[in-house]
Amino acid sequence: MSVNGGFVEIAKRSGNRAVHVNPPHGLDIHLTEHGSDWLWSVYSVFGVLTLMYACFFFYQEYNHGSQLVRFAMAGPFLISLFQFFQYFTYASNLGWTDIQAEFRSEDVSHSITDEYPNVRQIFYAKYVAWFLCWPIQLFLLDVAAVTINKEVQYFSTWEMIHQLFVQIIGFEYWIISLLVGALIHSTYKWGYWVTGIFVALIVLGIQFKRQVFDLKIRGISLGMYCTAIIVILLYFVCWGLSDGGNAISPDGEAVFYGILDECIFAIWTGYLCFVICKFGEWPELDNEKSGVQDFPQKGVSETPRGSSETAYDTDIERADAEVGNSNAQESQLDQQV
Repeated sequence: MSVNGGFVEIAKRSGNRAVHVNPPHGLDIHLTEHGSDWLWSVYSVFGVLTLMYACFFFYQEYNHGSQLVRFAMAGPFLISLFQFFQYFTYASNLGWTDIQAEFRSEDVSHSITDEYPNVRQIFYAKYVAWFLCWPIQLFLLDVAAVTINKEVQYFSTWEMIHQLFVQIIGFEYWIISLLVGALIHSTYKWGYWVTGIFVALIVLGIQFKRQVFDLKIRGISLGMYCTAIIVILLYFVCWGLSDGGNAISPDGEAVFYGILDECIFAIWTGYLCFVICKFGEWPELDNEKSGVQDFPQKGVSETPRGSSETAYDTDIERADAEVGNSNAQESQLDQQV
């Protein structure tokens, strides 16, 4: 063997071996080495972001940085960590199951399973990562709009909790609907896709109203938010072309989802963290402005402890009254004697 031939052989062995180490058994349509190479590059991006956010976070902790900055740094760190874990699994050709496709758009010429439409590789690991990342992303979005807003004088804590609760439940619903739909062979999978996008549109409408009309985001933040809405809707397009419609290969699916995840969980998350740390200030929270009132407990009458009168003064008055009664009784006995 020549020197050049030996070098090429070593280079081949040291390259991406994930698909060969974890081969896709019993599948006709599956991830190839080219798709795995792309996924490893996305994995590297989130790996670098995880280390960067971890360093920034611990730097703020040790130097007693502001509480708002520490809150802002924790979110991107967790999101990057979850995506780092997900893309390691995805690129390693793990975290998948086999489902027979509904359509024959991406069928191979020589089927291994002898089933038509062919059996397709479905990666469920990405849905798990989205389920974990989106609540944090929504929290960062609301915190960014609240802390950089200088036009609204008061913010309601209960209103913020209510809005986040509705948005998180809605986003988790459409993630689960896409996951369940991807694991179904028949045309009933599109029922889950329709309900998922229906809920997503409702939640995005509620979110748009809060961000634009209530919190009044403007400028670059508004442009980034509108772009993010388009990217979110493209997740449904990608699902329809891959797990749903079998129109693109798993490699094309990996490229499509990788770009979308980098736009949302790398670029948009980084922008939200930047504006919070750079321009954010703790807002003034006033629950009375939102109609939140404290009500007395039912069936509990006002006692001296609840008024300006203290329990100590009440005990003194009772003692004086008892002494006066005893003195009156003694005077009456003296008169009788």
